[in-house]
Amino acid sequence: NHRLWRAAQDHPFVHALADGSLDRDRFVHYLKQDFAYLQAYARAISIAAAKAPGLTLMAEFSGLAHETLNTEMQLHRDYCSGFDITEEQLEAVEASPVCRAYGDFCIATASIGGCAELLAGLIPCGVGYAETAMRLKQGLAATEHPYRRWIETYAGPEYLSYAGWMISAFDALAQDAPHAAARRLDALFVLGCRYEWLFWEMAWTGDSWPDLQSTEGIPT
Repeated sequence: NHRLWRAAQDHPFVHALADGSLDRDRFVHYLKQDFAYLQAYARAISIAAAKAPGLTLMAEFSGLAHETLNTEMQLHRDYCSGFDITEEQLEAVEASPVCRAYGDFCIATASIGGCAELLAGLIPCGVGYAETAMRLKQGLAATEHPYRRWIETYAGPEYLSYAGWMISAFDALAQDAPHAAARRLDALFVLGCRYEWLFWEMAWTGDSWPDLQSTEGIPT
């Protein structure tokens, strides 16, 4: 599992993001797809809120869904405007195959399982971003960096608090899990790590749906 965890954080996209050499078009593609992912993430969190075993956890998941929809996504819109991405363009983004699969994984995990299962699948994203951003922030030079704001946002106190909550909430939910349930949680964590790597790879390669409106290249 550690190898999978590190693989996502060591992806070429992340290295290029770290030193500022990341191509702008690749980052724009990432930003658009991340907005699409956030919508699925908010749906999954909302489902988990309804299935929370207690009022405290229900309130925490509900608050997170509200924060995602009304604060984080608006901040994302504002940040994207600095890269000439309009709100209309964001709203019209079609999730790539990987983004769609990742979002569906989150929603299905919350629907079939519950809060512990969803957190197991989300920790590679939520906590992984925090660890990655903290490492990248340490390497930031005093000179201008095109992605400094992105790095500092995910290495900031608010996001680190969220990552810490994910870990503590998961630990509380999973501490008494029987062996079979623990194996299921581990499998979901592994899938989350794989999807994180795939998401960076999608952003790096510019992967999207093929244009099947044209008959060119389609066997007859």
